[in-house]
Amino acid sequence: MRYVGMKISTRQITFIVILALCVSIGYAEILFQDDFEGKNAIVQRVIDETKWMPIPSWKLSDNEDKHAVLGKKVLDIWGHGAGLSVAEFPEEFDYYADFKTMEGTGPGSVARFVFHAQEDRVDPLNVIQANSIYNYYSATIATEGAKYSPQHIGWGRRFARERVWRVWRVPFADRQNRKRDVWYRVKFEVRANQQFHAYLGEVGAAPNELVFVGTWTDNEKKFASGKIGFSLIGSIEWGWGERAQFDNIVVTTPGFLPVEPKGKLPLTWGELKHE
Repeated sequence: MRYVGMKISTRQITFIVILALCVSIGYAEILFQDDFEGKNAIVQRVIDETKWMPIPSWKLSDNEDKHAVLGKKVLDIWGHGAGLSVAEFPEEFDYYADFKTMEGTGPGSVARFVFHAQEDRVDPLNVIQANSIYNYYSATIATEGAKYSPQHIGWGRRFARERVWRVWRVPFADRQNRKRDVWYRVKFEVRANQQFHAYLGEVGAAPNELVFVGTWTDNEKKFASGKIGFSLIGSIEWGWGERAQFDNIVVTTPGFLPVEPKGKLPLTWGELKHE
């Protein structure tokens, strides 16, 4: 049996594959990114307040672990309230971050990520601290050394007007142990109907190398959109608190698959942004 006109060169095949990839991700884009390497007018590295609403316990620290993917500076946080992004995000997005849990002076060895943070003005006299008037969801990664539920992922819901937390903790789905003072990469898939999925891997890992570790759905459907951020437990003013470091924060529309051979998220992802 003969086939006419079916000769296709390797170059043509490559072009077809590239075209297919472009079509598949063309709708996707980066919504937010920060690697904490920015400088101000006097050439000092500072937290970018056009992106974040930092709280006093936030500071930039040197990358003492010397991971190339982390650059020169990382975000260092002690326990005490929630620091949030300036921008709000829609119902669905993917949230990537590199993080390291550290020994604190309290529970310790915990990294907490915040989603769908929404201001809740329930205090007309404004006596509640600014970082305490937000409703939000959170995901907690507890590594070895955590006082409560090490090797667990915890899902939380904070409702300001009730001034209470609702927390659900489960072991990592892959049953692997994560160490303190070791950098990891996490991805959260934030989806419609208040569904959340979490994936973990080595710092610098590609998205397809991250391993599923947990999921949760808020059946009460409290918060559908809002800010992202971080919230640790405790107050250094009271002599105790959790401590963690973060870097390479990237938020994308769902399904965006960046290509980054060196593992540093923001640089190459910014070049691949599709409007």
